[in-house]
Amino acid sequence: MHMGLVIENLDESQNDRIELISQFLLPCFQKYSPDWLPNKKAALNLIMSTFGEQRRSRVALGENGHPIGWIGAITDEDVWEIHPIAVSPDNQRKAVGKSLVADVESLARSSGAVAVWAGTSDETASTSFSSIDLYKEPGRSFENIETPEDHPIQFWLKMGYSIVGVMPDEEGLGKPGIHFAKRVV
Repeated sequence: MHMGLVIENLDESQNDRIELISQFLLPCFQKYSPDWLPNKKAALNLIMSTFGEQRRSRVALGENGHPIGWIGAITDEDVWEIHPIAVSPDNQRKAVGKSLVADVESLARSSGAVAVWAGTSDETASTSFSSIDLYKEPGRSFENIETPEDHPIQFWLKMGYSIVGVMPDEEGLGKPGIHFAKRVV
């Protein structure tokens, strides 16, 4: 675990924290989902969307008390969805993301949920999911999956999540969505 890491609720009155999170969101998604968060306004809107009913917004604070990671969750009785997760570029690969996911899994478990799911996409044709026609050969898409080492797919697999589905064109023509799930009971 990242030294000095504290995870707590983020709420809509914490303007300074929201501003700091919005600053690291754009670089987090630029490489593999460049169209998803095109600008700071979109990042701020995404953060604000996590304060609604049946939503959780959690922030990871570093030693200085500043946000270094953030995760949102959509709660449901049996299955929660992680949406989204981001760790500031300077703090990636230091177990911050792992800690945020474990935190949401624990909250889901304690609320009675049995599983957590998450998704990512391939907007940049960087995985083997983009190289085949998923409508014609959906089963083949799971054979010998190829991704760059830093693609979010690798993170979710390391976190113990299983690929449970691939939705062709979920993010636009030829841009599939990849869905993961994990039982938490």
